[in-house]
Parts: sequence; structure tokens; C-alpha cells
Amino acid sequence: MRLRLLGLSLCALGLLGLSTVPAGAAGADATSAAADPVVTNYDSQVRVERDGLLRVAETWKLSNVTGTFTRFVVTRDHLPDDIDHVQEIGDLQVKVGGQDKKAELKTEGDVTSIAVPDISGATTQLDVTYTVKGAVAKTLDGTEVRFAPLTGINLPIQTANIVFSVPEVSHVSCFAGPIDSNIPCTLAQIGETSGPTFQQTALPPGNTVKMAVGFPKGQIADNSIIEYRHTFKRAFSTDAAQLITALAVLLLGAIALFVLYRLRGRDQVDPRRVVPASLFSLGADTRIDFTPPSDLRPGEVGTLIDERIDPVDVTATIIDLAVRGHIQIVELEHSTEFARPDWELRRVSNAPAEELQRYENVLIRAIFGDADSVLVSELGKQVRANLAQVQDALYDGVVKRGWFTERPDRTRSLWATIGIVTTVVGVIATVLLALLSTWGLLGLAITLVGVGLLVVGRYMPAKAPAAGRVLGQVAAIRGELLEMDVSELPTDQHAELCSRALPYAVVLGGSDRWIDALVATDSTPDEADEGFTWYRGPSGWHLQYLPDSLRNLTTNLTGALFAR
Repeated sequence: MRLRLLGLSLCALGLLGLSTVPAGAAGADATSAAADPVVTNYDSQVRVERDGLLRVAETWKLSNVTGTFTRFVVTRDHLPDDIDHVQEIGDLQVKVGGQDKKAELKTEGDVTSIAVPDISGATTQLDVTYTVKGAVAKTLDGTEVRFAPLTGINLPIQTANIVFSVPEVSHVSCFAGPIDSNIPCTLAQIGETSGPTFQQTALPPGNTVKMAVGFPKGQIADNSIIEYRHTFKRAFSTDAAQLITALAVLLLGAIALFVLYRLRGRDQVDPRRVVPASLFSLGADTRIDFTPPSDLRPGEVGTLIDERIDPVDVTATIIDLAVRGHIQIVELEHSTEFARPDWELRRVSNAPAEELQRYENVLIRAIFGDADSVLVSELGKQVRANLAQVQDALYDGVVKRGWFTERPDRTRSLWATIGIVTTVVGVIATVLLALLSTWGLLGLAITLVGVGLLVVGRYMPAKAPAAGRVLGQVAAIRGELLEMDVSELPTDQHAELCSRALPYAVVLGGSDRWIDALVATDSTPDEADEGFTWYRGPSGWHLQYLPDSLRNLTTNLTGALFAR
């Protein structure tokens, strides 16, 4: 198929060459055969050096040729496995009528052209000498010259004679016609006193004469010039060296990632372990006290579980601060039934005398600043700008408690950066190696290691052993929040205890059942309710509205605090 395409290209070049003949020549007597441009004779002497270099001396006898005379030589042969054999033509010298003549040597695609301008006269003799490098290829029994000196000439050639000057010859062959022709030449023989001789008569325009001369081992050196065609298959070669190297990089990378996860990312505790714990304990005078184990706060619980500070952790902290008496949440009047709801957060002046965690103090300052109240709809950029300080304080707090040896966010950020850099390097290496070599698989292996780093980095860092007991207590609390019979709580403490448990349920699950328990404290469902000390509704508000109110509050708080 490649040879057929090359033949079509040569025919097109031949027609182009014909177009350079001046109109005056075409306007001559069309009935006169002598007026048609033709190559009456082509004689070539090819000397094959021991190192494989061909020294070619040609004599062209042209009749009625005017303008630019162009001849072509096939200098690139496409072989299987994306291999090309290339021939290089050099040391070109051209004489016309015994005088030196400047000619243009140009290689385009598979063909090299020699163009001699300003040819005129009824009879012209061209003497052309040049060298050919890369025409000798290795065979099973020795080496072989493969040369096609006549290719795509735009004129008919009446007689072509080619004689090789060589040492001992093992075989010869010659074919004439189209580029992929297997029609033998008029003559191809090994002379007793001279080198191989080839002859072809009446060669039509655009046709080719190609020949091969074989030599025993040790006579003529192989000087093949091999180039590889750039293809996807070759760029990502699966040859032994490339495949083994890529697999070795993948294997070593996988081992390194596994070791990294075991040492830095694998938690040293079993989060499924349950340690007896409860949010409630029996206090003096048979009252129930709310006593979360280890003085756990909702925000800390969420951060400990997934090693991240999520919007729900901050929202639960705000509700917890309200329930504990530091903030009051007031739902504002709705101007219309379809108006967007809003809430006022009020700082409580006579808040309980308890020590707040550092992240809780930072959160209160971020919300209120120097004011005593703020609308949820106006929390705005100032709160979001200070939210990073809240997250820093919360991360520092879980490290201070000994649950982590290093801050999870910074550790993940570090490994994410390493993973991204490795992935980018792998992608760049893949592109460059695929474009410039056959080692594209190595670049892919590096890229996969980088992706693996991104995945493993998400599990950084490992929880410290001190977090084990706390996680066990959290598992017990989750079970309590999801399964406890709320009706067993004392009636006079029902609202208070359900409110204290609600922020933990927001983080751990089961918030709906605790909100329903608060709704169930409504003893006068037909009358409007003010709400609780920590949450006040507008006029005409009922406790039955609490689920929707808290759901809307959570949505609006998340949007105000985390929206960009």
C-alpha cells in the first residue's frame, strides 16, 4: 500500500516536472516524433566501496528538453515494525555540455529530487555525479545493495544502462515499471569480466528501475541508515526493556505507597471498638446530668472521626454554644409566606461561667466581632475570612489532646502537593518520552505512582493511640443517640437534655429523633410557642415548626460560613 501511494506521488511529481517545459516546445510540430522531449540514453556507473558507499556517475542524453529537468530517487523505504531504511545523497556535481551547472538537491518525504534549470537545445548531455549512503543492508547470507536510480522521470527513456563496479557478487535482480512492479528488466546479468550489468529499454514516463546486488559476508559493509516512524505503538513500546522498567517503577512505587500508608496513614486504633460511655449520668437528687466523656465537644467529635473540619462540625458547634447558653438564636418575623427566613444571633451577656475551648472562642469572635448581635444573612466575608482561624484552632486542639501527632490538614496538604507534583512530572515525562523515544510506558508508570500518592495522601495522618479510647466512646454515644428511648428521660429535664444531645446528633446522626423529642414537649399544641431559651421563634410560631426551622437554619448557616 505504501509503495502504491509512493507511485502516485511520483507520477504527480512527474507531471509537475512536465509543466516546466516551455510552451514553445509544446507548440512545435505535434506530428514529429523528434520534437517530443525524450531521454534518448541513460548510462550509469555505480562503484560500491567496501564501506558500503555508492559513487554514482551518470550521463544523460536529452532530446528537445527545455526548461528545468528534474529526476527523482527513492531515498526512504518503509519496512514493517515502524522501521524506515533511509538513503542520503551527497557530493552532487552536475555538468551540462562539459560546463559546471548549479542544481537543486531537495528531499521531500520518501523522495529526493535533483533539479537542473535552464536546459535548452535539440540535444543536451548532462553529466551527474553523486554519492549514496545507506544503500547497503544486511541479509541472512551477507549484504545487499538496494538502489533505484530511475524513479518517476517525467520523460520517456529509450535506453537505460547501469553497470556496477564491485567485488565478488552472490546474486542480482532488477525490476522495471511502476514503483511496486515485479516485471524483470530487459537485462540483468553478472558479467565474467565486468561487474553486474542492467539494461532497460522503452521505459515510459513516471516508471521506475530498481535493482539489488548481493555480496557474500565480509565483502561489503552494511551501512544502513535506520529511522523509526513515530507511531503510538512505538511511543509506548512493550519491548522487554521498556516493559520491565515500567513494571519495576510501578512495583517499587506500590511498595513505597504501601509502606507509607502503614507507617503514616494507617490508624493505630480500631474505630469499631465500643467503650462504655454515655452522654447522661445520674447526678445528685436523682437528677440526670449531661456529661459527655472526656468533655467532648461536637466539633471535636466530627474532626476526630473523618480528620476534617466539615460545615456540619461548625454548624453543630454554633448550636451547641446556643444550647449551653453562650449564644441565642432568634428567628425573625417573615415579611411574607414565601420570604427568605433570617435569624439573629445574639451574644448572651450573662453566659455560664465555663471555660470554652480555644476554637469556640475564636468562632464567637469571628461571628460577632465587637457587636452583640448579627444577622445570619449578614455574616458575610468577614466571618468567612476568619473561619480559617477557627479551623486552625480546632485542628490544633485535636493535636493538643493527643489524638494526632500532627495536624491532619497540613499533612494531607503536604502529601497532596507531592502527589500533584509527581503526577504532573509523570504527565510531562509521558508526553516527552512518547514524542522523543519509545519509553512512554515509563512516563505512565510515574503518573500512576503520583495518582497513588494523591489517594494515599487522603488518609494522612494516622490517628494516635490516644484516640483509640475516645473513638470507642464516640461509637457508644452514636449508638445511644440512634437507639435510646428518649421517653425515659425525666419529664422536667426532657427539653434541657434533648437540647444538649441535639448538637452531637447533628454530627453523629439521629438528629431528627431528638428534634421530634423536643417537639413532643409542647403541652399546648394549639397555642403559639416562644421556643426555648436558646432558640426563639417569631410571633405565632409553634414547636411543630422546629424541624423546618432548624433545617433552614443549618442550610443558611452553611451557606453564610462556607459559600464563596
